Amino acid sequence: MHYTCANLVHMKDGKLLLVKVRENEHYYLPGGKIEAGEDDRTSLERELREELSLQLDQEYMQYLYTVIGPAYPDTDKTVELRCYRYDGDIGDIQMNSEITDVKYIDINEKEKLAPAVNKLIEEYL
Repeated sequence: MHYTCANLVHMKDGKLLLVKVRENEHYYLPGGKIEAGEDDRTSLERELREELSLQLDQEYMQYLYTVIGPAYPDTDKTVELRCYRYDGDIGDIQMNSEITDVKYIDINEKEKLAPAVNKLIEEYL
């Protein structure tokens, strides 16, 4: 099984914006699965609106990198993270009920991050 996702890579002061969902132990990139009929930017815009109440303009989403790694927490599956940066102010973050935490985390704190996020850091950041 393979998941294809669109995700935001947003750095601030050398730290990466990450979210935690439900009871999961590790943090991962904001965003989520691309639904049928959606392109990457449409999916990312929808996911960020649903998860963090962000209203981001697709025009300012710039493709960065795609990483393929173990899904989390379903590590028997793989995930393809299509990563985008946002050129502009993302505004105020408000978590919805699915998100249990959101924060900027130092990219060297590998033990806190989901496997595919660590792979992104190793390969790209």
